[in-house]
Amino acid sequence: MLHTEEFRARVVAYIGANLRAYLPGLESAQTVKGIPKEKEISYSRPPHPDSPDYDAQCQQYELRLARVQQVHTCKIGRCLRYDRKGALSCKRRAPFEASSDDYVTPEGRWGQKRLYRYINGWFPAVLVNGRCNNDGKLLTNGSDTKNITFYVSSYAGKKQAKNHNLSAMMADGFAYHESHPRPEYVANLREQHRLLLFRLVNAVNREQELAAPMVISYLMGWSEVKTSHTYSPLFWSSFVGALVRGYPTINRPRR
Repeated sequence: MLHTEEFRARVVAYIGANLRAYLPGLESAQTVKGIPKEKEISYSRPPHPDSPDYDAQCQQYELRLARVQQVHTCKIGRCLRYDRKGALSCKRRAPFEASSDDYVTPEGRWGQKRLYRYINGWFPAVLVNGRCNNDGKLLTNGSDTKNITFYVSSYAGKKQAKNHNLSAMMADGFAYHESHPRPEYVANLREQHRLLLFRLVNAVNREQELAAPMVISYLMGWSEVKTSHTYSPLFWSSFVGALVRGYPTINRPRR
C-alpha cells in the first residue's frame, strides 16, 4: 500500500498529527536555549478543554513541555559510551535525522519534521496530558515490529543488567556491612541484624529507577497506589443492548 501516493499522503498526515519532533521555536540550539526551562511544569495542569483559545494554549503548553522533556543532552554515564574503536557514541543515536517535512517512502522508510537534531520525537496527546518524556515509532515492516517487541519485553522484564542485578547489589551491600563493623553493636545481635537489613535495602534503593510522582508519594507518606475515583459495575449485556438500539444494522443474525 505504501507504493500508492494516496496512502502515503494519509501516512504523512498521521505522522504530522501524532508523531511530532518540531514546533516553532525548536529550530536550533540557540532558539531552544531562548525558551525558558520550567522544570516544575510537569506538575502543572494542562489547559482547560473548555477554554475559548484552547488550541493556542495547548500548542504553547506543548512547546514548554517539549523544551523540558524532549531535548536530548549527551553526557558520559547517561548515554555516551565507548565503542570497539574507543570512540564515544550516543546509545540513543543522537544527533537524530533532520528533515524539513514529514515523509514516508514506498520502501517504508519514514521521518518526522525535525530541524534541531537533538529533539526527541513525541506524541502530542501523551506529552500534554501526561507531562512526561515519551517517544513514538511508526511500524512499517516486520523487522521494526520484532525489534520493538524485544525492546518492550526486555524493559518490562528487567533483564540482568548492571542496575537491575538485585543479587549482586545485595552482595555488595553485605560486603560493605562486613567490612564496616560497629564495635558498640557487637553485644546487640538484634541491632546488628537491623543494620544489615538497612544496608541491604539501601544498596537496592540507590540503584532503583523511581518515577518522580512515586518519589513524591513516598515523601508525603501516601500509599503506593492513588485512587482518584470509585468504580461502578459495568454489565456487558446492557452495553451491547444499548449499542444495538442505537445502531440496528449491526444486529445481524449469525449463520
